[in-house]
Amino acid sequence: MATAIEAARLLTYQAAWLESNGLPYGKESAMAKLFAGDTAMKVTVEAVQIFGGYGYTKDYPVERFMRDAKITQIYEGTQEIQRLVISRMLTK
Repeated sequence: MATAIEAARLLTYQAAWLESNGLPYGKESAMAKLFAGDTAMKVTVEAVQIFGGYGYTKDYPVERFMRDAKITQIYEGTQEIQRLVISRMLTK
């Protein structure tokens, strides 16, 4: 889990660095959003599994983390849209 989280963080930092320096960043930002959203969902689903039945109760914040992770795959362009953006940028 930690490796995937760090990789998502670094992809995000790379896209932000490119934007901050006035360089093209469309492909990198789409890759960062795609990977970070998938990673967030994967990690939170695993966390819920670790907690077992308690992972679905409001007694622990894990259930909210999973709901919050799912929305990252939807807003500002779904994962499918991000894949489309990436593929178009790669074929240029």
